[in-house]
Parts: sequence; structure tokens; C-alpha cells
Amino acid sequence: MGESVSLKDIAKACNVSVSTVSKAMNDRADVSSAKKEEIRRVAREMNYVPNYMASALKNQYTRNIGVILAEEAGQGLTHEHFAKILNSFKDTVEERGYVITFLNTSNSPSRFSYMKQCQYMKYDGVLVVCADFHQKELDELLSSNIPVVVIDHTLKKHVNIASNQYGDMRRLMQFVFDRGHRKIAYIHGKNSEVTRGRLSAYLDFMNEHHLQVPKEYVYTCPYRDVERANALTKAVLALPNRPTCILYPDDLAAISGLGVMQEMGVRVPEDISIAGYDGISIAGIVRPRLTTIRQDTVSIGIQAGNKLINRIEFPGIGIDGETVTVDSMVEPGESVGVVKKA
Repeated sequence: MGESVSLKDIAKACNVSVSTVSKAMNDRADVSSAKKEEIRRVAREMNYVPNYMASALKNQYTRNIGVILAEEAGQGLTHEHFAKILNSFKDTVEERGYVITFLNTSNSPSRFSYMKQCQYMKYDGVLVVCADFHQKELDELLSSNIPVVVIDHTLKKHVNIASNQYGDMRRLMQFVFDRGHRKIAYIHGKNSEVTRGRLSAYLDFMNEHHLQVPKEYVYTCPYRDVERANALTKAVLALPNRPTCILYPDDLAAISGLGVMQEMGVRVPEDISIAGYDGISIAGIVRPRLTTIRQDTVSIGIQAGNKLINRIEFPGIGIDGETVTVDSMVEPGESVGVVKKA
């Protein structure tokens, strides 16, 4: 057969109508199971490839979902936390017959805006994994009628799938507190909705338990910025009133800080305790194993996929903003020790 096999060709080979072939290929109930199997077998033998663009024009869906991943560290798909969410999201939407395509987020002067890319590719919806929400082009997309789901950012119009930043941080604080720590320093990420939730939980917990928070116990470090994490680790270790535990913005920063401590001869957790955030794979490989918050990336991806497709297929149902909160868990590890009472 030639490269392009049509439904008409299959219908002729099976001695049925084109509409019967179409119904069989779409698993319609008004075609018998035996006839469906015969038509599908012939289609396979003829190397038939469905024309999804033609189907899209007929059904008003392309079954193509756009993904925006523009995180500030520039690590893209090597960023394990986002990669795990995307893997779960991809599996979820593919099970429901959709495919994903990444939008161009480069700084190229010839790059189309997000909105133009969506119009050109005819995306049914968009997942925003990470982006600068102050960008005008992103605001243009969010103001449109295209269904959008975002990760960890509340919006009035769209769906936000969020880790329970405040609650998860409180769980980590409680774990550290229960092990006797009262002098707890926090190196947190740059200002964002994620950071604000975690920092609020830290400050509220310290205040509720009447624990002092010296200004030299709280520092800002961009997420996954190991150089600044190393510098701040040294600064905290040099304090005359050294904390007994340091909380880091993410696991990579914590592991880098651990390396600095080991080079300085500071033992973890005997001399000082540390904890990270995210639950990436290496957290369980380093020694001592890192105490951290393990975010449920699988559930985040599943929720994002299902919520986005529901908004695509049932546009009249979801018109207001919605936040789905996903709880994480404390991974005890070995890097937070028990403080011995004097």
C-alpha cells in the first residue's frame, strides 16, 4: 500500500461503509465486536495511521496540551522535582488520549509569545509547571479562554495544584522540635508563593512555641543555588550563638551545605543538624541520609492532568479559580539528631 491509507481504503478492503470503519476505529457500540476486530486487523495490515488533525477539525480538539517550564535555575528537565511532576502528568494525559508539547521559553528574539504559540499549535490547554508570573506574555495567556492548570501558584480563574507548603513546613518543624531543637535557623528560597507559605509556617511555629528568631538565623537563598547555600552555611556556622539545626530551601542546597560541614570537620548530626525539602533521590543516597519533606509529585501530576482535561472537555463547569492541595510527608532520614539535655 502507499504511504497514505484512508478510511475509504479500509472500507473497500472490508466491503463495508466508511462510516462503519470510523465507528469501529472509535469503538462505537453499534458495531459488533467481531466486525471491529476484523476492521482493526485490516487497518493494521494496511499500516493505517489516523489523521489526528482531520479528527481535530471535526471534533474541535487537537488532543495536544502545551507545557511551560521556565524555572530560574535553568535546569529544565534535569530539575528532578519538576521532572517527576511532568512524568506523572504525561502518563495521566496519555491514558486519556492526549499528548504534550513544550512551549518555547527561550530568550530568542524570533520566539513567538506564549499566546501565539498556543494559537499556532492549537493547544486544547496548557500546564504551567514553573514560570515568571510577572511576565506580560504569561498574563496574556492566563487572561485568555484557554484552559490552564498551574503548579504552586494561586490564580482567580484557573486551577492551582499546590503542595501544602504551610502544613508540610509545620510538620517538618514539629519533627525537628520533637527531637529537642529550639535554636532553628532557616535558609529559605527567594520570594514566591511557595516561599511565603513555608516562611510563614516557620515564623508562626517559632512564635507559638516562644522560640527566639535572631535575624542572623534567617537568610534568603535562590532555590538550588549551591554556591550561595555554601556561603550561608559558613556564615551560620561562624555565629557565636550557633543554631542546633539549619533548614534549607531544597535538598540540593542542604546536601551542598552538608559537604561544606564535612570539609570543615563539623559532624552531622552530632555537632549540628540539617534538613532539606523536596525528597529528591540523592537525599536517600548521601550519608547521613537527609531529613527532608518528600513532596508527592505523582499525585500532583495526576491531579494536574485530570483537572486540565476536565476543564478542556467540560468548559462550562470550571469557570472560577480552584486550588487542589496535596500533602507531603516528612522523610526522617538521619541528619536531624536528638538534642541532649544539659
